[in-house]
This record gives sequence, C-alpha cells and structure tokens, in this order.
Amino acid sequence: MTSFIKKFILPKEVDFISALIEHSLAVESIINALYLCFIEEKEASCKEILDNESQAQSIKEKNMNELLNAFITPIDRESIYRVITQLDWIAVSIRHFVLEAKAYRITSLDDGYTEIIGCIQQQSKSLQLGFQNLKGGDAVIVANHAQEVRDGYEALIERHIKMMAALADSGNMREMFVRKEILSQLKEIGKRMQVCANSLEDIVVKMS
Repeated sequence: MTSFIKKFILPKEVDFISALIEHSLAVESIINALYLCFIEEKEASCKEILDNESQAQSIKEKNMNELLNAFITPIDRESIYRVITQLDWIAVSIRHFVLEAKAYRITSLDDGYTEIIGCIQQQSKSLQLGFQNLKGGDAVIVANHAQEVRDGYEALIERHIKMMAALADSGNMREMFVRKEILSQLKEIGKRMQVCANSLEDIVVKMS
C-alpha cells in the first residue's frame, strides 16, 4: 500500500543534489579539456571542449525541466535555479573563450597562461567537491570548498593584473588587443566560478 501511494499519489521526488553534482562534473571536464587544448596543445581536447559543452547544455535543460515540473524540492527552488544557470554560464563562457581564441588563430598559450588556467582548474575541482559534499550535509566542508573557489579567483586576479601590466609595456597594438581579450575571457570564467560558489554556500546554509 505504501509503495502504491508513493508511486501514484505522492509527488515525484527529484534528487536535485545528484543532478547538480552531475552538472558540476560536466563543467569540470570542460575545464580540464581547456587546459589540455591550449597549454598542452592536444588538438583532440579542443574538440572535446565543444562536445562537453553541448553535453553540459543537455544536462542543464534536463535539470531545468525537472525543476519546472517538480512539486516539491529538497532545497530552496530559487537556489537550485541559480546554480543551474550559473553552471551553464561557466560552460558557455568557456565556449566563448574557445571561439574567440580560434577567431584570433590562437592554438596554444604560453607559460604565462598556465597559472591562470591552473587557477580555474583548482576552482572547478573545489566547486565540484563542494557539490559532492552537499550529499553529506556537512556545512563546514562545503563552506571550505566554496572558500577555496574564492581563493582561486583571488590568485587568478593577481596573475591577471601582472600580465595586464606587462601588456601595457608592449609596443605591438594587435598583440595587446588580442591578449587583453583572451585574459578578460579567462577572468570572466573565474568570476562565474566564484558566483556559483557563493550560491553553493547559500544552499548549504539553508539546508543547515
């Protein structure tokens, strides 16, 4: 009788935490491919970025449909919506970066960018671990991972400032313009990571 009521009468329960974990894993795979493509110059990974972004878009659409059709959510509906859209925007920002880099005929980035993309990788890993630990409901662990994302953004900004200052001394106007645009795109990706980490922390506070 209980199973009959649960199946046919009670509203469908959606495991949104698992859905967000899946989405964050997809974003992490895109960022790892970004490093392999532009730092290690692995051409196959360049295509993988766009393929994985398409997969992340499918996950976003599935999660959004589940959210729109769910009668009951385990955590605040608006918080879930924010995270879904923010994870999506991270993936979209990476696609924009790839498209712009290709438009400027950039196939690889020198050592100066290794640290910046490494910061983004660290942010992504910490963000993904934060979502993983939502399952256990340990607010302190999740908050620590959210702080790691913010720390990663601070490290990125410090490197960004140094590289922009060096560009200011360059006499090549085209090089200055292109590099400024590329750096701005990477900064935007890091910023979106931080915004998503703040929303992750908001979720765990509401769950506590």
